Amino acid sequence: MSKSKNSYLGSDLKGLIKEQMKHSEFAEAYELERERLQIAHKVRALREKNNLTQTQLAELIGTKQPSIARLEAGNCWPRIDMLEKIAWALGVNLDVRFTKKAA
Repeated sequence: MSKSKNSYLGSDLKGLIKEQMKHSEFAEAYELERERLQIAHKVRALREKNNLTQTQLAELIGTKQPSIARLEAGNCWPRIDMLEKIAWALGVNLDVRFTKKAA
């Protein structure tokens, strides 16, 4: 596929998402997915910063490598106790907060 065709598809998809964001159910689902992926990316970045493999991190927190892989892929919502263990293993603090939703 040509670059211009990819650009067209990208802008078309962005337009579709923008249109769908007007619907509250879609907007809520989109936001939840975005949050889950942010957690996934943060865990992976911290793991890699600490030069750990998924298997090594899993061993440190008492789980199996596929659990870490699913988390990092954004395929599941991690439990708070799992995030606490990951934070401890990676030498960071876990900060969970409730904030007001944007209007």
